[in-house]
Amino acid sequence: MLIDDRPHIAFVVTQMWRWIVVGLIAWGGMRWVGMAMGSPAVVSGANGALVIVGLRLGLGLLDWGARRHILTDARIIARFGILRSVTTDIPLRRIQHIVMVRPPAERLFGIGSLGITTAGTGSVDLVWRGVEHPQQVLDTIRAQADRMAAYGQGKQVTPVIGIVGGIGSGKSTVARAFADLGCVVSDSDESVREIMREPAVVAQLVEWWGRDILASDGSVDRSRVAQIVFDRPFERRKLEALIHPLVHQRRQGLIERAIEQGVPGVIIDAPLLFEAGVDSECDAIVFVDTPLETRAARVLATRGWDAQELDKREKAQLGLEHKRKRADYVVANIGLPDELDGRVARVLASIQKDLARRI
Repeated sequence: MLIDDRPHIAFVVTQMWRWIVVGLIAWGGMRWVGMAMGSPAVVSGANGALVIVGLRLGLGLLDWGARRHILTDARIIARFGILRSVTTDIPLRRIQHIVMVRPPAERLFGIGSLGITTAGTGSVDLVWRGVEHPQQVLDTIRAQADRMAAYGQGKQVTPVIGIVGGIGSGKSTVARAFADLGCVVSDSDESVREIMREPAVVAQLVEWWGRDILASDGSVDRSRVAQIVFDRPFERRKLEALIHPLVHQRRQGLIERAIEQGVPGVIIDAPLLFEAGVDSECDAIVFVDTPLETRAARVLATRGWDAQELDKREKAQLGLEHKRKRADYVVANIGLPDELDGRVARVLASIQKDLARRI
């Protein structure tokens, strides 16, 4: 662990200095008016401005306490969030640019904020706020990223590839085609099934929702859990907060082992890859392009969904055109299996070549 820290305490002041100034002005103004008018009520009311500033200060301290800046030998991580913890985790080899921003208030305290831009996104994907000695920290991150790039030279390139597409597009079929080429597949659905068989997880779910969620053999009935969380956002967020970190942990372990072994690639087959932010872990995104009529026939045969149900489910997700635009490569899942295998092989070769150029 190279860095494991939180923002400088001055971060609290720099984030709320406007509140302090406005609050003091309001307090002083109301006290002056109250005293001039001889109104104790107005003078007493002025204290309300100080209460608001105090509450904002308390919120700022909670925000400061929840933030963590972590740099390992292979990854950069930012954690924040008071009521709901959010973690952004990016491989160092994906860093494209590091931006340092130092507004006047931060320069006054000798701190600054760092933004990380990754290859292929064109936007800031990770932010460290209120960093003490920001130039030194920036140099440390850049040196570590350069070390990772040098380490990769002359070695087998192992890209991490995310797969996206419409419902019924055959993402799992494309993942198997990558597996036939020697890639390792991280199947998030399978990971969730395994995690929900762990005794500690089962016990937690029973504590939340009772033994009615268990099947006759004592295992968790995922369909009953789905009924609980489908239309209840709070319960869904509880489940995600329990399951997602465990899925992420398994996925990172698999990726690290695959890179050490020098396999041709790691394929992430995860529902809602963009929505869940899993794309930040990927070196490339592949969009599986399948005609609507083919997808409709497939989900009717495998899931019993008619066209109306398919349309309803897809509208609850990120739009297909948006997914296509955010993807780096497209694979057409039409024709014979051998044709798909050939397309996947060409895409894998292109991804490996492009990644080798970046590192």
